[in-house]
Amino acid sequence: KLGIASQPVKEWRGLGLGVSQRWGDFPALTAVPNELTSIIRQERETTGVVPGRRLLDKDFTKDALDRALGRYSVIHVASHFSFQPGAQKSSYLLLGDGSPFTIEAVENSTPMFTNVDLLALSACNTAMSGDSNGREVEGFGALAQQHGALSVLATLWAVADESTAKLMSDFYRRQTTITGMTKGEALRQSQLEMMRGEGIGTDLAKRSSRRVGETNGEAAATFKPDAKHPVHPYFWAPFILIGNWK
Repeated sequence: KLGIASQPVKEWRGLGLGVSQRWGDFPALTAVPNELTSIIRQERETTGVVPGRRLLDKDFTKDALDRALGRYSVIHVASHFSFQPGAQKSSYLLLGDGSPFTIEAVENSTPMFTNVDLLALSACNTAMSGDSNGREVEGFGALAQQHGALSVLATLWAVADESTAKLMSDFYRRQTTITGMTKGEALRQSQLEMMRGEGIGTDLAKRSSRRVGETNGEAAATFKPDAKHPVHPYFWAPFILIGNWK
C-alpha cells in the first residue's frame, strides 16, 4: 500500500474508460463521451487536457483494461457502480460490454493499480463501504487504493451524469494547467465553483435542483437556492479524494 509520502507523477498520461449505453436496469450515460473527450486527448486531437487513450462502450472490456494497466499514470472511469454491502460478488463496476468487474476480483488480484497516480471513479457510490455480519466490506475506491493507486477520486452516493461530467473536466483542467495545483485543491476549487453555479450555466443549475426535487422530496423542501448556492449539494458534495492529496 502506498503511503502519503509517495510522490505523484509530474507528467500525466491517461486512460479514459467509459460506458454510455444502457445495460439492463442501468440507464444510458449520455454525457460520458463528452466527459472522456474533454479529459483525454488522443493522438492528433486538440481537445482534452491529458494525453492518452480512450476506450468507450464495446472497447472497454476487462481484457482491454488488463492490457492497459501499467502504461498509464491516470485512469479515469465513467460508468455505473452497484454496491451491495456484504456481497462482494454482487458489488461491481459495469464494463462497456455489459459485464461486471466485481469487488471480489479486485480484492483477489495482485496490486493491479501499481504506478497509478490517480484513479478517478466517475460513477455512483464508489467510495461507499458497508457492514455484513460484523465484517467491514470495503468499497471499490478503498480497495483500489490498497491495490496500488496513489490517489482515488470516488463518490459517496449516486451522482448525476451531466453535472459529474462538468465537475470532472474542470478538476482535470485545474490540475494540469495551474502550476503547483494539488489534486486535493483542484477538487476543492471545482466543487466550490459548482456550488456557486459558476461556469455551469443557469440551465444546468436549474435542472440540478429540479432533478433532486423529482427524486427526493425531503431534500428539495430543505434546500433553498440563492445567488451564492444555486446548485443542490447532491450534485457537487459526494466527491472525495482517498490517499495522497498532492
